[in-house]
Amino acid sequence: MAELNALELAEMSKPLTDTQRMIFNQQYSSDKKDRGTVVILAILGYDRFWLGDITLGILKYLTLGGCGIWWLIDLFTAAGRADDLNRRKAREIIDGIQVSARS
Repeated sequence: MAELNALELAEMSKPLTDTQRMIFNQQYSSDKKDRGTVVILAILGYDRFWLGDITLGILKYLTLGGCGIWWLIDLFTAAGRADDLNRRKAREIIDGIQVSARS
């Protein structure tokens, strides 16, 4: 899946008020994971940890990256996993803002 762009973020945050959108933008910008950084970390083998997959990160290290196969697969899929995480984080932040506004 493609990187989460400004147009998609604007569409996701459309139901929010201006103040809520400002809160969303601040929180999202501090929580999002950079695609370039995750690829560099995938080369080093730390991508799973940085993306929050601690258990799989430990397994990856215990198996030496699945004898290199898992490491190679992660090298090509790390940016997509970062994009998925960013979309999930954006939705969670928006949902949290909307729930707190109802309270």
